[in-house]
Amino acid sequence: MKKFICILLIFSVLNFSAVLVKDGKVVFTFKEVVDAKVVYLAGTFNNWSSSSIAMEKEEGVWKISLKLEPGTYQYKYVIDGKNWKEDPEAPGYVDDGFGGKNGIFTLVEKDGKLVVLKGEEKKENKKEVNKNFDPKKMFVDDEGYVVIRFEHKGADYVTIAGNFNNWNAEETECYEVDEGVWEAVLELSEGDYQYKFVVNGTNWVTDPNAPAFVDDGFGGKNGFFQVYKKDGKLTVGLK
Repeated sequence: MKKFICILLIFSVLNFSAVLVKDGKVVFTFKEVVDAKVVYLAGTFNNWSSSSIAMEKEEGVWKISLKLEPGTYQYKYVIDGKNWKEDPEAPGYVDDGFGGKNGIFTLVEKDGKLVVLKGEEKKENKKEVNKNFDPKKMFVDDEGYVVIRFEHKGADYVTIAGNFNNWNAEETECYEVDEGVWEAVLELSEGDYQYKFVVNGTNWVTDPNAPAFVDDGFGGKNGFFQVYKKDGKLTVGLK
């Protein structure tokens, strides 16, 4: 037992992180027990890109400084471009939708200086059921794909981003099936999903036809739906 406690204490010392403000920038530091060739920082500030923000290693500690505006941010570390790791010493935590946690913090300006506020852990993101949900606009097709239709006239192109593609605003294109009607076709397994549509690459839009809505952490809402089996068949909506 003493040996186990000792090992646990060593692990706690070696595996640490901090989020702080220095010289007007938010500094992320991360040290992982297992040696990594590269560590990336991913979060709501870069649409959860797993390869756009590479950290630099200094004396065994991975570091990166970002210029961020006041707001609430979620984040994770990506080790060697594939292993997503929650920050063991994040200012706060929120459910990541995959059974794990994202780090979360709020950046505010106080007396002319930026300050990181600790976030409280959210055990449950309350769902607001959409009474006007139209199942004809969200369904599972004959081939088992989840189809989501979104109406937005005047858009040049539309993509869909969510926890199924790490909130990547460029990865999953939608197709215009009729004038102003866009369609996303997703291959999803059973689970809970959050999403938004991205119009013309910059305008993040909540789907008004989502089965339910949840807080997006920025004062807005994400669409929410569940993929599950009913009578042996894959279906989409709310259980």
